[in-house]
Amino acid sequence: MSVERSSFSPEEQGGQVPTSGGLPSSDLAAQLSAGINANYLTEPPARRASVPPLPPERALSLAWLYSALLGNGRVLVCLDETATPVQCFYPHIDGGPHLRSLLQGVQVEREDGATSVSWLAEEGWSHELGYVPASPVVSARSERPDLGLVVERQLAVHPEHDLLVIQLSLTNRGQAPLRCSLVTYAAVDIDLRPAGNCAWYDPETELLTFFHADRYLTLGSNWPVADFACEQSRPGVVDVVFEMAAEQRYSRQEFAVGQVAAVLRHAIGELAPGASCSGALLFSFGRTLEATRTLLSQQRDKSSQLLEETLTYWRQHCARFTLNVINDDIKHLYERSLLVLHLLSDRETGAILAAPEMDPTFRSSGGYGMCWPRDGAYNAHALDVAGEHERARAFFDWALRTQEASGCWYQRYDTRGNLAPTWGLIQFDEIGIVVWAVGQHIDLTGDVEYARSVWPALRRAGDYMLRELDAETGLAPVTKDLWEEFDGISTYACATTWAGFTALARLASLLGQEAEAQRWQETAARLKQAIEQHLWSASAGHFLRGGRLKVAPLESEDMAPLAADEMAIEIRGRRWRARRADPTLDISILGLAVPFGVFAPTDPRVQATARAIAERLRSPVGGILRYQGDSYRGGNPWILCTLWLAWYEALAGDLDAAEQLYRWAVDHRTALDLLPEQISRQDGQPCWIMPLGWSHAMFVLVTQVLRARGRL
Repeated sequence: MSVERSSFSPEEQGGQVPTSGGLPSSDLAAQLSAGINANYLTEPPARRASVPPLPPERALSLAWLYSALLGNGRVLVCLDETATPVQCFYPHIDGGPHLRSLLQGVQVEREDGATSVSWLAEEGWSHELGYVPASPVVSARSERPDLGLVVERQLAVHPEHDLLVIQLSLTNRGQAPLRCSLVTYAAVDIDLRPAGNCAWYDPETELLTFFHADRYLTLGSNWPVADFACEQSRPGVVDVVFEMAAEQRYSRQEFAVGQVAAVLRHAIGELAPGASCSGALLFSFGRTLEATRTLLSQQRDKSSQLLEETLTYWRQHCARFTLNVINDDIKHLYERSLLVLHLLSDRETGAILAAPEMDPTFRSSGGYGMCWPRDGAYNAHALDVAGEHERARAFFDWALRTQEASGCWYQRYDTRGNLAPTWGLIQFDEIGIVVWAVGQHIDLTGDVEYARSVWPALRRAGDYMLRELDAETGLAPVTKDLWEEFDGISTYACATTWAGFTALARLASLLGQEAEAQRWQETAARLKQAIEQHLWSASAGHFLRGGRLKVAPLESEDMAPLAADEMAIEIRGRRWRARRADPTLDISILGLAVPFGVFAPTDPRVQATARAIAERLRSPVGGILRYQGDSYRGGNPWILCTLWLAWYEALAGDLDAAEQLYRWAVDHRTALDLLPEQISRQDGQPCWIMPLGWSHAMFVLVTQVLRARGRL
């Protein structure tokens, strides 16, 4: 049924698309978006560790664009473009972060006696990074021509031991011998704490340990230590231990407390022209001092074995989801996408992070290193579709343990299920999508017993959604949109809610509960009718993004009167000026068809909406924007939005259009096959959040859709 006059429909306003305060819909969206994002820093994210290290207060305010990830589900390590570890998390993959700065350099003494330290992250070095195929092991080759020095590294986190292994090989390409040392500077703020930390170098074992409470990080090498220093960091200045290393003078102080840093110099020896020398630097993580130091002591001479064990583990793992396609670029990106989703999955709890945290002080964003039910559902569904049912189920089990007593889920959580910082406690779309994704999991696995075990929790979620539907329209209530920027009745939230109701009907039937199945079928049918009645606009020519869009407070008597297209709404006890209808084009409107199936992709109304999105949300550099007027990080095309439209086009039958959009996403991967959140509208390069789990999940899902249609 299509009812073209409603409380949201533009036809009530004389057949014109409404404007609020005289603003066209795209201008209003831009104005609201700009206001929402006004408090965030806009400087570009860091891509390379700073040399010299930044003062403590500045270092903690950085946002990062990582180049690679290493991990094992407990330890997560993020690398910059020089293969320098710039952040680490433990004992969960959101635990911390712990690094303020970690720099590696080579101290070189020439025949003439001149000595200097060259840090691998500083200018003058060229770097080539790549993942070893079918693994999260990074291989890096760094060269400094003026020194005649080549440093080759392999970096990995062992799958069982909580160890970061950095195997190094130094080669003298010059004409004169070089006497070399490996210099490691480490500034560690456990859990971002600027106080209460301890750095301790033990000369007997030649191990350096940082700790606070039950978090321990120990550094060691199979090369002997020649010099060391532990010192307290001071605000506003470069760490004194860094200056000690640069000037080749070391205090040899064994302890420092407070906000601390330390430096080690490991003696490598003389390298004749053409000669090489190999060794390793290891970092162990643990919950007790004894366990952490024992682990490193036992493993410091076994770096080659540890790397081989890591490669074997992941190659066996990847053999399960290798894609048989002709194009190697697609095969490698598909494999890397699933590896990313595994690295973003917490081994103990099953939670899946949206991304590794890159802005821990929330200066440039609201933070990303947490688990949203929304992102997690897409990520788990991608794992399911790829056959990784065990990992997907671990997430669903986590989600059901985390469910609130009322039946809902809150905006986001840490990996242990604690509520994370929020700016919109209940976001309605996140409830239905979890129910939908669990239903998809049961369909894919055929596990009736699992369906029986999760039914009470899913039914509780359904009862919550039904209880909270808007009394006047029958739609989802006023809520944050999926981008967490706007408050209003969201078409996308209506789509996920319908999908949740439909999944409940299907599961009830599977379990032989026909009365329950009938109840949820009828509930879904009523919601679909409400969507048709209130959210389709003939005059706009497409489905609305929603209605009752919150615009400004209505708390002062001298406020301007409501315009014809406005209404007053109440949200959590406060009155707001709201726009009756929101005709802003938004990629999420396609959720009505893909993936939730409220309407068929070939429904003429959905087709008209998709055409408008394809025409008006396309960026000058290609790719698709989130919505008209988007200003977050400058308003760039998103990988996941581009793949969302590709998914729709494939299901609607336009495979050429789908493949063109899909290829754009493939072409904008990094050299290490990572997908960011956004691509710069200015230069077409990755510019924000990398890797983003949802981007990789959408790539996996669209790859499977195109492959099923013979296009890959």
